Amino acid sequence: MMCKLLLLLLLGLLVNSLQAAVETTLSYEKARQAVLSAEEQLMTGGRTSLSAKESQVDDLFMQYKLGELAQGFRNADQNVAGMHFFKAKPLIDRSSVFKFLQQMPKGAVLHLHNTAAVSSKWVVRNMSYMPGMLRCTNAEGRSRLTFRRAPKLHKCTSQYVYVADERRSSIDPVLYDENLEKLINLYTPVPELEYPTITAVWNKFQAMFDTLTEAIFYLPAFRAYHWQLLEELYNDNVMYAELRISLKEIYDASGRTFPQEQALRELQALNDKFVRLHPNFIGIKVIYATWRGADAATLRVKIKEFRKLQEAFPKFVIGFDLVGQEDKGKPLYEQLAVLKELPPNTNLFLHAGETNWFSASTDINLLDALLLNTTRMGHAFALVKHPILMNAVKTRNIAVELSPISNQVLHLVWDMRNHPGAQYLALDVPMVICNDDPGFWNAKGLSYDFYYAIMSMAPNNAGLRVLKTLVYNSVRYSMLTDRERQRAYQVLDYSWSLFMDKVLQGKVF
Repeated sequence: MMCKLLLLLLLGLLVNSLQAAVETTLSYEKARQAVLSAEEQLMTGGRTSLSAKESQVDDLFMQYKLGELAQGFRNADQNVAGMHFFKAKPLIDRSSVFKFLQQMPKGAVLHLHNTAAVSSKWVVRNMSYMPGMLRCTNAEGRSRLTFRRAPKLHKCTSQYVYVADERRSSIDPVLYDENLEKLINLYTPVPELEYPTITAVWNKFQAMFDTLTEAIFYLPAFRAYHWQLLEELYNDNVMYAELRISLKEIYDASGRTFPQEQALRELQALNDKFVRLHPNFIGIKVIYATWRGADAATLRVKIKEFRKLQEAFPKFVIGFDLVGQEDKGKPLYEQLAVLKELPPNTNLFLHAGETNWFSASTDINLLDALLLNTTRMGHAFALVKHPILMNAVKTRNIAVELSPISNQVLHLVWDMRNHPGAQYLALDVPMVICNDDPGFWNAKGLSYDFYYAIMSMAPNNAGLRVLKTLVYNSVRYSMLTDRERQRAYQVLDYSWSLFMDKVLQGKVF
């Protein structure tokens, strides 16, 4: 009797197992599709709706995107999505996807350092031909470009020489200009050899600021340079920018110097003129930036300067940040006492987590940035390693300012498909695409960073929904006033619609 009961029980279990197997087979495709659909809904752009016209554009865009990805899958030498920007740029420049992105309205750029924002070629072909540019060399053999003789300021050990005289006496002026450009451009065909470590690339990167910044604050150069900055953004279909600026005194050809307020007045005047000439350009605003490695006394002086400038330009100076290499700078935690001296309700736009370290002082800056109530978060490359902090960023709707090419060039990631931005997109972490210092790595505008965002970090099947969400995010997370934001959306809606028509009329691809 016991054996029969056991046999019946085993038979019953077998029947149930077979039935479950049949049901699983029948629902497998539905289950599979349900998971894929759920992931698509969860990611950035998953809930963005497209009009019939936008859906047609998306179909066209995806043909080119999938074609370029397939080509890269077949041939590693053509796999732009996984290549270093310095090696990929010639291929990107020929890409149909890139041509689409160049002409696409991109909204705003919210993380851009002014003294590295303009293409190095323009600097050499224009600024270096201005009468009176000088060059000298410091003890480390690094060049300083300037329009005034100030040995104590420049800390040069060589004599000052006129750039025009050097160029004229060189064997080949074209070669001279190429070598001059190398002083302010990280580009190399072999980044893996020239910059074998993060220290090597950061040393040259920071030296380039020392080389160029003094020349930019010469009054005629300041005006020409920042006008070109606006032109390069506008020509790349960017409509608004929030610039990180480490303000210095402006000087002129007579040797006169002007306080920091003059730099802001000059920028405002340029901005007002540019907007009058280009009514669909919303303008620029300034985030006051100072070196994160400064001692407490120096930081207090900078905070006093910020307070004074913000009171004088309340609608133009919109916030405060600390800049420089995080791994070697002072952690936010060490600067808390001084940072608390900032005016109440100061908008902070703190660089945080621009590192590969895990649970070091650098990535713990993410925690302190959140505790300091940062408005947005610069880079936040390490945020993916901190699930509680990442959840806080989502809950509090704090946008991550993602700068893909910067993170690659400065040695945080080689293959952009491994960039944590892919996870931020997958989890719909608030995010905007930025360009950081494009002039220092042979780029212009914002399109190159958008290329890596959609081709490397976004899923293969992601197209216009993701792009549209990222574009509109840039206005959503900006520091525009309500009235300015409303107008920005109106301009963006109109430009976006015109672009959709242009694509469907065959004028883009």
